[in-house]
Amino acid sequence: MKKSFLVLTLIISLICLQCKDRASSDCNENIEFKDVFMSKINSVEEYSLGKGDRKSFDESLEFLSKYVKVSFEEIMNYANEYTNIDAFKKDKSTWLEWYEKNKCDNIQFK
Repeated sequence: MKKSFLVLTLIISLICLQCKDRASSDCNENIEFKDVFMSKINSVEEYSLGKGDRKSFDESLEFLSKYVKVSFEEIMNYANEYTNIDAFKKDKSTWLEWYEKNKCDNIQFK
């Protein structure tokens, strides 16, 4: 858990640094959305690594799927979870790229 927390902290720090590089008038980032979005990614990751709870995993995937592609075909198995960690890593990368691309558009909750 410490390792995933450190990775998440590093990612958030990099995102914050990139946002500071832009002129403040060019970026209208919804920090509340960012915090929730990143926490949902973290919940999926924790469960995928065997540390989180199922309810949080399901709720997080439902939330994320409103904004980004979730590879549900990878999850549709006997356990209804990511059995291939590479599939999760690919999704996570896609989710973070989407956020980075859209963060300055004042993303609103659906």
